[in-house]
Amino acid sequence: MPIHRERWLTGAGLASLVLLAVLLRLIPLVFVPSMPYPDEIFQTSEQAHRLVYGSGLIPWEFQLGVRSWLLPGIIAGLMEVSRLAGNGPDYYIPLIAIGFAALASLPVVCCFLWARRLFGLSDGLIAGAVVAMAPELVYFGARPLYEVLAGHLFVAALYILDPGYRVTSRRRIFWGGALLGLVFVLRIQLGPALAIVALWTNWRAARERGPAMLAGAASVLVAAGILDTLTLGYPVASVWRYLVYNVYYGVSSTFGVESWDFYLRGELGVWGPISGTLLLMAMLGGRRMPLLLMAAITILAVHSSIAHKEYRFIYPAVLLVIVLTGIGLAQIASWGTQQLRAAKVSGSVATPVFTMLALIFWALASLMVWTRPTLASLRDSTHDNLRAASFVARAPAPCGIGLYGLGGNDWAYSGGYTYFHRPLPMYWPKDAAALAAYAAGFDTLVYTEPPPEGLGFTRKKCFGRVCVARRSGGCAPLPMMAMPFPDPVARSVSP
Repeated sequence: MPIHRERWLTGAGLASLVLLAVLLRLIPLVFVPSMPYPDEIFQTSEQAHRLVYGSGLIPWEFQLGVRSWLLPGIIAGLMEVSRLAGNGPDYYIPLIAIGFAALASLPVVCCFLWARRLFGLSDGLIAGAVVAMAPELVYFGARPLYEVLAGHLFVAALYILDPGYRVTSRRRIFWGGALLGLVFVLRIQLGPALAIVALWTNWRAARERGPAMLAGAASVLVAAGILDTLTLGYPVASVWRYLVYNVYYGVSSTFGVESWDFYLRGELGVWGPISGTLLLMAMLGGRRMPLLLMAAITILAVHSSIAHKEYRFIYPAVLLVIVLTGIGLAQIASWGTQQLRAAKVSGSVATPVFTMLALIFWALASLMVWTRPTLASLRDSTHDNLRAASFVARAPAPCGIGLYGLGGNDWAYSGGYTYFHRPLPMYWPKDAAALAAYAAGFDTLVYTEPPPEGLGFTRKKCFGRVCVARRSGGCAPLPMMAMPFPDPVARSVSP
């Protein structure tokens, strides 16, 4: 094949994969929005909304300076850019999703490049398509969560440091180290996996490679320290306070404790009958890319040893396994093509045949996993709440917003000011008595349980089990309710 034609096919194929990855990742955020974890809003976008628009609920982590302002600051920048087109969530939510979906395409590109070097262009497209279409990566990939962003940058760092050939450029090693440092800042639980990558890529060449990598990592850590100093009072304050509250006070355990095999059982539930096939392809990929396999195992082992577990925490490990799966499927397709060629079948026939078979297999497998109960339940999570919040944001401006039906936890599933986008007081009474006491403070009620009669609210529209009601009249200036603190934190800060 002429070089110019191969370059054109490579560019067109890679651009198609990136576009496919971005569009798929917009589905669960923009077209059919859901929010399985409140942190997705209140640890990131809600704080960015405070910076840009002045309104936002403040969880205990930001009241006590446990979280870095790095990710909220990035999102605030995107919100500011969106104001060039218009004001409100109809503009900044899609832009934020597109920005993070674009970052989520980094592993697609890296997997394509790894596999193309190993097997060729067609098999590189197969590997990239696996990452682009993988159901878990589609669902989580564009969400502004620390572990998600860290996972994407981790894969990029791995490619920079270990692209399939020996890296000698100190500039490249510097940037690889910088990305490793940024991953650590975003998600310190990945520290052991980062250490393994640093040792592996510097083994037997520590003097030549080590200083550049350390310089890159140190530059990011210094910048993060400066950011913490400016926003939280002293260097690495967010890391120190995170460790104090979650390790010393045990705050994370108050949100739930699971057994060591929680993640393994969870992944079996996600992938169901094709779990064995996925594991086989990942192991094939691991033979070619052992560093990725070691990093994934380390992440899984570290997180399995931590008492508090959430499905999203091992996203970086899932991402690495899917990259290995892509390389493994490309390996199988390469073997198949070789067998057909050995049987005297033309390469112009053998290559397209196995490329199409591999892509069809993965598309069908992804669709099956996407529609299985595990991901289906996540796709339904808070979908009705977000639709109701968007309805309120577009309706005539209220003077106050009430949330009712979830026992005082309604704020966590409301979408916050990020979705309501109204600089108005918000209340979330836990029972009928509290609802009656605070009802004068709001004229718009978003509820999952019908309010008691006599408060004057008239239902306007329902979205599944979530309804919006309004009442006539104004709002009394009642103080907003305090955000909840976990018990260990409440005891530690009480006089």
